[in-house]
Formats: sequence, C-alpha cells, structure tokens
Amino acid sequence: MTRQLRTIVLPWTEVAGCARLLRKEQRFGRNTARGSNSSLDAPLLIDGVSIIELSEGLAAPYAARLLGDLGADVLKVETPAGDPTRRREPFWPGEQGRDASALFAYLNAGKRRATLDFDARSDIEKLHVLLRDAAILVENQPVGRLQALGIDGPSLRGRHPHLVVLSINPFGRNGPLIESPATDFILQHRAAFAYGMARPVDDPASRGPLAGADHEGPLAVGVTGAMAAMWGLLVAQAGGTAPHIDLASYDFYSLIAFDALAQWLAGERAFSRHRIQREGSEAAGGLTWILPCAGGWVMVSPREQHQWDRWVDLLGNPSWSRDASFCGTRVDRRRNWFELQACMSEWTETLPPEEVARQAQNVSVACFPVSTPSESLRNAQLQHRRFFDRLVSPAGAETSVPGLPFRVEVEGRGCPTAGPHPPSVGPQCG
Repeated sequence: MTRQLRTIVLPWTEVAGCARLLRKEQRFGRNTARGSNSSLDAPLLIDGVSIIELSEGLAAPYAARLLGDLGADVLKVETPAGDPTRRREPFWPGEQGRDASALFAYLNAGKRRATLDFDARSDIEKLHVLLRDAAILVENQPVGRLQALGIDGPSLRGRHPHLVVLSINPFGRNGPLIESPATDFILQHRAAFAYGMARPVDDPASRGPLAGADHEGPLAVGVTGAMAAMWGLLVAQAGGTAPHIDLASYDFYSLIAFDALAQWLAGERAFSRHRIQREGSEAAGGLTWILPCAGGWVMVSPREQHQWDRWVDLLGNPSWSRDASFCGTRVDRRRNWFELQACMSEWTETLPPEEVARQAQNVSVACFPVSTPSESLRNAQLQHRRFFDRLVSPAGAETSVPGLPFRVEVEGRGCPTAGPHPPSVGPQCG
C-alpha cells in the first residue's frame, strides 16, 4: 500500500518582529503538510503550547523537536553565529550553506527560527517578550551564561513565574564537575555506561576506547528531557509552581549503567580490550552475541542461568555446553565469549535469522534478527504503524526519518483543540 508520509519543509520562516513571533498563523511546517497516513495522524497532545528553545547540539534540540511533534509551537532562538550543528555531517547531497546539514534538519524540523544577539541588551529584552507568552523554555547554555545575561533561574522566576524551564547540561547546574570538559564520549565513560563498549579492538595500545554508536546517547537524553518537560507542564497547569528541571546527561548515563555495576558487585573483575581474531563475525561483548545465520544475523542474550540452560537445550545440548569450566557460570561465559561465539554459530548458521529468533523467543530467550537500515525501512511492523516521516531539504531532496515511537488513540466523541494559554496537556475527551 502506498503510504502518505508527513512532509517537514525546510528552511524555517525568518521572522523579524519578535512581538509577532508567536502568532499561530506564522507557524511553518507544523501540521499543515501532514498526510492522512502520517505517524502524527492523531490528536496532538500539547497543541498550542508555546516553547522557546535556546539550545544547540543534539540533546536539547531533540527534546524540543519531540515536543513540537506533539503539537507545540517551538521557536528556536539562535545567535548570529548559528547552531554549530549546522556544520555537522551528514549533509544533503550537493547542498551548501546554513541549511546543508541533514542532521541539523532532523533535529530542528518543524520549528520556527529567530536570531537574537545577546551582547545587545535590546535583544535580551526581546527574549523576555517571547518568554512572557511561552509555557516552556528549553535551554542548554553553559552554566553561568544565563546568569551573566540576567536571565538565570531567579530572574526568570521573578519575571515569568508561569514558565517551566528545562535545562540540559553535561553535569547539571551544580556540583564539582560542572566546569569540567564534557562530550558525550567523555560522559559515557565517566559514568561507566561505556564500560562494556570499550572492547574489543585489535591493538588496545593504539586504539582508543569506544562509546555509544552514532548519536544514540544524546538522543536518549533528549527523550528524557521531553518527558520531564511534559511533567513540568502538568505541574504548572495543575496550579503548582512551574518547576526548573535540571537534567544532567552524566546523571542519565549513570542511571542506565546498571549492567556494569551489577557485574562489578557480582565479583566480575576480568576486563580485556584485546580482540581475538575469528573467522566471520565477532562477539558483541559481555553476555550478548551476534551470530551468523543462513542469510543474515541474530543477536542473542541468554544472560541469566535459566536462560542459558534453555538456550543450550535449544541447541541440542552439545558437548561443549556440558563443560562446566568452559561455560558453567556467567563469569566462565564472559571469559570464553569468543570461543562460545564459534560454538553457537555451528547451529545458527543452518537456519534463517527469523527462525533462530522465533525458536529462541519460544523458550523465553532474548533473541532477534539484526536488521540493516534498508531492512528497517521495509520492515512490515514499522510500515503498518506508519513510523517513518519524510524530511525535505531546501533544494527539494528527500529522505525518510524516524517519527514518533508511539501513537495516540482516543475513543469517544473526539478531542477539542487547545484553548487559550495555558492549554491543557493531553486530549480532554468526554
């Protein structure tokens, strides 16, 4: 079936008069081009909520982008130099200039844009004009920057007590590390999240450690930020004090480092970054393996002993599985993970990845096919849920991009549109 996908048109409208920036009729690329089969073809949870974004990079802009996908009117305020992400690859093929970055386009699609020079006092006052009618401020300015400009927490609470503020910083807004150098790579290692990703490499002496693939880390922080902002909006609309939400990326990575912490508390101390050469594929690390199949790959993770017992039973209880010193405990399996890769592959190579995953899941072992990007675009489940949207560059180039990871379904008489500020969060259906 031919799918009609939501089209997000870039570049944004350039608006000159700040007092007119929040007028609904000036919104660009939001809702107006959404197809009937779009991933956002559902009631908009925060339609009409005004958000000012004063951020750069990935996490905070992505948080604001998600809120915009839920119906909010997001205005991104840039300095004259522009968001540095405009200069980050990947770029649209053959395109140059301020809008050449496809990554920047994805993170900021559907937003409106204004340029303010905070070295000019008049522009700071223009920002206050914008914040007067906004419900949420999303910012990730360096700690102390807003205070120097006179728009820090106390100042904002004094002039805009209704305003929910979401601050996303590497180490938060307080503590001994707030001025320390920080990239997502540094944060993931300092928080122990990358402990299991720091291996294996051919030559540990010359090859640096690894961190999360692609941009998964900061995007996950952005999802957390969007959820926190929604919570803050609910608090404010319920009559409470509009909160200032202080989200530290370091705290987030520490929160999800439970696996490495659990291994350490269980007494596991073995750690080697040296890759043992194998014919074909490699182990993914820890107690997870990527195994070759007939026509593809699977990832399997029988972490607990009862899962491991069912997994080797599925494999026919081969002789190596009965060697307690080889794979009897989690520590043994971690120590011999490369050898186990070759042993388990003898069975998986005889079956298609879908069949391996089906049989493993039938005995409650975590296992799934490893999909390529092109296979994900053709995935029947994602297509059925109309997950992908289309992103259009200024020159007309198009690409598929991920949409929202959920759908909103409402039963009953339908949902009214949001009323005057502050609009209520969520469909109010009778």
